[in-house]
Amino acid sequence: MKVLKIEAGREYLRLFTDADGAVTVTEYVATVGPNPARVLSVTETAAKDGVIELTRMGEANDRIYSRFEVTADGEKAQGVCYVTDIAEDVPENVSDYPQPPIIKTLGAPPELGKKLDIQQGRFDISLPGIMSTVPTEDTIPYEFNGKTYYFLRSRVERMDKQVQSVPISTWVLLNAPRTFASTGEKALLDTVIHPDFDWEFPNAFISAFNTETEEGLNYYGAFVEFLAERYTRPDGKYGRVVGFIISNEVNSQYVWGNAGEKTVEDYMSEYTQAMRLAWICSRKHCSHFRIYISLDHFWCGLNFSATEPLRYYSGRRMVELLNEYATAEGNFGWGIAHHPYPENLNFPDFWNDRSPTYAFDTPRITFKNIEVLKAFLAQDAYLYNGESRRVIFSEQGFNSQNGPMQAITEKQAAAAYVLAYLKTRNMGIVDMMTHHSTIDNPHEFGLNLGIFRYDPTKPEHVGEPKPIFESFMAMDTPDEQAAIEKARAFIGEELFDLVLNPPVICGELKHDDVLGNA
Repeated sequence: MKVLKIEAGREYLRLFTDADGAVTVTEYVATVGPNPARVLSVTETAAKDGVIELTRMGEANDRIYSRFEVTADGEKAQGVCYVTDIAEDVPENVSDYPQPPIIKTLGAPPELGKKLDIQQGRFDISLPGIMSTVPTEDTIPYEFNGKTYYFLRSRVERMDKQVQSVPISTWVLLNAPRTFASTGEKALLDTVIHPDFDWEFPNAFISAFNTETEEGLNYYGAFVEFLAERYTRPDGKYGRVVGFIISNEVNSQYVWGNAGEKTVEDYMSEYTQAMRLAWICSRKHCSHFRIYISLDHFWCGLNFSATEPLRYYSGRRMVELLNEYATAEGNFGWGIAHHPYPENLNFPDFWNDRSPTYAFDTPRITFKNIEVLKAFLAQDAYLYNGESRRVIFSEQGFNSQNGPMQAITEKQAAAAYVLAYLKTRNMGIVDMMTHHSTIDNPHEFGLNLGIFRYDPTKPEHVGEPKPIFESFMAMDTPDEQAAIEKARAFIGEELFDLVLNPPVICGELKHDDVLGNA
């Protein structure tokens, strides 16, 4: 016996199987980790014409979030164990994805964003920065899965203004115990921070979401669903959010999604569940909502620290495991939020990157070879409902150095933006290309990634525009062709054209192929 899919309607849950007859359905809390999940219910029923139907609401919980195990004649059924389909009558917002015609964007202060005609926002929001375990006059109560959770009203209202400053936004969901405006509330942190978070590691800026404990999982679910419900309302009362990126650059998990030392297989088992729950919580309210895995530019056989394989992983291996686990347990709509920085973040001339190749086993995916990402996702095993997974370039930037290299690197950055934007637009599966900074940040690890110089004497510290400002403003306007001609002349016509239209993707490139012996 095999469970093929699980559909959630307003009143029912239907498990579609390839068999008929008496069955036992065991419902579990959807925790993932080393401890057994709690049993919520056991139902003796039958599959009729291949369908097992349950009421959606349990005694004190919504079964849309649960994990299911079906047994027949004492034998466990194979296949899907989580909700894979949400009926059309469930979400309030059933509109199409509101794709702006121009994909370029950057994080800008509201007034500057209006002047630059920014159409999309990409903002960060951290669970310990907006939730509390204690109800007060400043909290908003929110019901999730049979319990009440509390959100800090003043911070939520500031978020409303941020979301309303642009037509649509994609949010990075974080679980930061010490940064990103964390309140530091001990009772909350004890619940939501991952049980294996390495508190002694000074560069562990963000924790993985806690999917190992029931209480931690429910706080995470409430966090996601509160945001999804508030910011996908059909009337747009609080602004519009269209997607969530789950944590940040998780292939460097020990810094940006810390869950202690874990194999990539164990880490991805938990992370896939965090993505799945985010997908279910958001799709309950909005049929076009998108969920993304966040990856830096390390791809195959290479990571931030190759000597620490329990802390840093290959991006490709994480995508393979995400697809494997999702397909086996219940497929859902996930995409990739990729950060295609140059191989050395100090140097903006990505066309001179040496490590990227046009093969699936490329060590890095930078703007030089972003086409590899499209080709990889175009493989049959990665399609979702017959279509490619979506991609956003949610963080990237072209550094300009200080000192004697300033002038040349600023020109390189300006040319880099034009070429990168053309390549991104050509992919056809990218919904947003976010330039990392509006203004050079003096605290950005020594990098200058803005399109304006930093000036502490000016409002919002917005100094003089850098050459890259002209490139940013030109693309998708009547000034684009002049910007292309300028960048092409600077990089070199032959090289520019080759990188813009790279060689055919090679698939798996073996060592003998490199030597020309295949």
